[in-house]
Amino acid sequence: DFAGGIVIHTSAGMSSLAAAIVLRRRKYFGTSLLLPHNIPLAVIGASLLWLGWFGFNAGSGFISGALASNVLLVTHIGSAMGAIVWMLLSWRRSGKASLTAVINGALVGLVAVTPSAAYIGVQSAFFVGIAAGLISYFAMILFKERLKIDDALDVGAVHGATGITGSLAVGLIASNAINPAVPNGLLNGGGPGLLLAQATGVGAAIILGFGATFIISKIIDKTIGLRVKEVEEDIGLDITQHAEKAYLE
Repeated sequence: DFAGGIVIHTSAGMSSLAAAIVLRRRKYFGTSLLLPHNIPLAVIGASLLWLGWFGFNAGSGFISGALASNVLLVTHIGSAMGAIVWMLLSWRRSGKASLTAVINGALVGLVAVTPSAAYIGVQSAFFVGIAAGLISYFAMILFKERLKIDDALDVGAVHGATGITGSLAVGLIASNAINPAVPNGLLNGGGPGLLLAQATGVGAAIILGFGATFIISKIIDKTIGLRVKEVEEDIGLDITQHAEKAYLE
């Protein structure tokens, strides 16, 4: 796990699903159009994140040189492919190319390639981005539309399903030729050992992330309460929780 695919993204994704289940859906979830309130700010944030991820991933090995350069390159390729896949899938589904889908897809690619960034080449990153884009997009539909889980920012799909995909990919496509410090993955003739180790780590993160968050959220909900009152939700959380309003109408 080069830079957090298991301990960060898989854990966060599963935790988000548990918290969303305990918190329950927003009052108007599924009955009204819930639109992003500021796409330019979202684009700025995603651009900073994409740029910052280069330093995050390439710097995680605490070295400079060929390997760090490879990490930077595969990070960019994986993210670009995730963005393209999400754009095309959203375009096919709605008839419009969605900028927010591109943002989510770029994040998917970054998350997916992170666990294996120091162990794979550009071609592998290309396919990791595509695979993670497909898996995460349909996971988003499963969680939000089929199971009706109100995961507002699709963390379960974008981080959870993608973190699982990227972490298991290490066991499939890790290459000793890229990094002599790791064994080959299953598809590179390395046998099932690394894949089994990855699956064990992912399974532990799913159980701990979902289970512990569910228990903690339940305890908080039963003691001090986790959800605002219905009247506060109707008025708006900016006013009821912070005594402020983001936009003047």
